[in-house]
Amino acid sequence: MTKSPFIVGVVTMACAMGAAQAQTQAPVTVFGVLDVAYQMNTASGAASQNLLINDGNTSSRFGFRGVEDLGGGLKASFHFEGAVAPTTGAGGSTNVNNSGANFASGLFGRRSTVSLTGSWGELRAGRDYVPTFNNLTVAMHPFGTNGLGNAGQLFYPVAAGGTTARTNVRASNSIAYLLPAGAGGLNGHFMVAQGLTGATGASADNGNYLGGRLGYAAGPLSLAIASGQTKYNTGDYSQSNFAINYKFGPAKLMYLYGKNEVGVTNTTVNMIGTQYDLGSGQVRAAYTTLKADKVANDASQWTIGYVHDLSKRTALYGNYSVVTNDGVGKTFTVGDGLAPTNAGGNSTGTQIGIRHSF
Repeated sequence: MTKSPFIVGVVTMACAMGAAQAQTQAPVTVFGVLDVAYQMNTASGAASQNLLINDGNTSSRFGFRGVEDLGGGLKASFHFEGAVAPTTGAGGSTNVNNSGANFASGLFGRRSTVSLTGSWGELRAGRDYVPTFNNLTVAMHPFGTNGLGNAGQLFYPVAAGGTTARTNVRASNSIAYLLPAGAGGLNGHFMVAQGLTGATGASADNGNYLGGRLGYAAGPLSLAIASGQTKYNTGDYSQSNFAINYKFGPAKLMYLYGKNEVGVTNTTVNMIGTQYDLGSGQVRAAYTTLKADKVANDASQWTIGYVHDLSKRTALYGNYSVVTNDGVGKTFTVGDGLAPTNAGGNSTGTQIGIRHSF
């Protein structure tokens, strides 16, 4: 059968265009972390407990991300990230921003965003960390938000007056702007998010979030201040914090202040700590105090830990922590540990674990 030169030309051009597109298509990166630890808990007035837990050093996760160069300094990117529990193989959960919503199955509940990035910075939309959460991470707190000494122990809000805050870590339905990298040492993250409850009138704003973070990092010094507020029918939730650390040779000295307000109640927290590099490992230590007003009770916590790197992807770690409830209180515990049943009781925990990333 005789082939038309026109048809041959079209087919050849289509093949060439397909090959070119395949060559310029942005690669997709698959990544993840698996973290499992053996934990021993005790508490005043309660029996001891031994269990296998997840996320003693870093949150276990899996995800996909990719970047496409659009030319002219403009890039498009996406980031899908979900929680996973290595001990059971179960996936994570997600939630909407409003206080009354229960947690539900969420394949990519840790992060689900699409972005445009240029010399002017990054515009990001989807589900992501709120700006105030970034001051609780391992860059600003010796233990970050994982394990027995995690910042969430005392820096997270206490439910009160019918309000259970859902935006102290992440917000759904968000639009954020991030300052460009290398902006004279400045870094910033500003976010607005909607509750999207479908309600009208006084309840229309339920779950709406507004917050921002501004920081400076240059040489051995790093500091940042952040604040955010979520509207709730039962009492608004506000979170603010300030972090500063300075690197002296192998030691990073760290200070973190935080305040959570839920309606007319509040908790104020102060932490001093360090991360000390030691060969292929790192010693971590923190002491934290909490003052409560119209909710829960005062408390304090001290933690010491060690992370030993077997390679760039694998590490062994161990932590020991004690939380002390003041007065007749018994609100606060160590990690996933036991709650004391005695007034003013202690909660202690010891854990040994392994973390592997891919």
